Amino acid sequence: MIKKLSNSYTAAQNISAKKALNELRTSDHSLGRPLALCLMFETAENQLLAASVLNLATMLDAALHIPNESLLAAIRIQWWADTLASTADQNVALVARLKSQYQVRDHFFIQLQEMIGEWQAACHDESRDSGAGWAAAFRLTAIQLGNRTAADQAAIIGQNLYHLTRGQRHDRRTGNVDIETFRQNNQREGQRWLYFLACLQRKLYLSQNSDLKTTQTQDNVGLDDPVLIWRILGWYIFGPPR
Repeated sequence: MIKKLSNSYTAAQNISAKKALNELRTSDHSLGRPLALCLMFETAENQLLAASVLNLATMLDAALHIPNESLLAAIRIQWWADTLASTADQNVALVARLKSQYQVRDHFFIQLQEMIGEWQAACHDESRDSGAGWAAAFRLTAIQLGNRTAADQAAIIGQNLYHLTRGQRHDRRTGNVDIETFRQNNQREGQRWLYFLACLQRKLYLSQNSDLKTTQTQDNVGLDDPVLIWRILGWYIFGPPR
């Protein structure tokens, strides 16, 4: 009986993880697909947590940047904070997946609210820079996946990816991201995603600072790279981009 219940739980978690990854992959946000691909080697449990948190980040980013008025952006972001704090059932799959983690992950609710707070603060910034929000999302994910010692580096990667996708200068602390250590640890559970994201960050930086001829297109070296999944497999086997 216990084995059947365990199998049922595992099957349900696998389904939830696939749905979470698919939602992230098909997100309108430019980081959605790349982030989903970088999670493909993680366990279903880790995929469920990471994809849900990062999908929330894309939703908060949309809430911040799409409205013309900062007040409207603040209202939309507050809806996420209130909904995730409410005990009432919500017919929103992402909310349900995030709430399902409250009882199984320490301090998860508090960390989510702190993360949302970074987007709320960005509403009062003239440029609506959500770099701090992305840093918080990656830090939260790293901590919850057991990568507490790499949380600071994860935050740098998250912030840099956000700025690179907007064509902005990357953080000068990029050099502090120990991509080689990430590669050595990429066989460990909960470590692979950070290695792939560090590789993605380097790839975007190199593509934006390369001396490509004007006749060449950069479409295939950016986030819309149609063979990104094969590049990730290459990073897995041969090492990071150089």
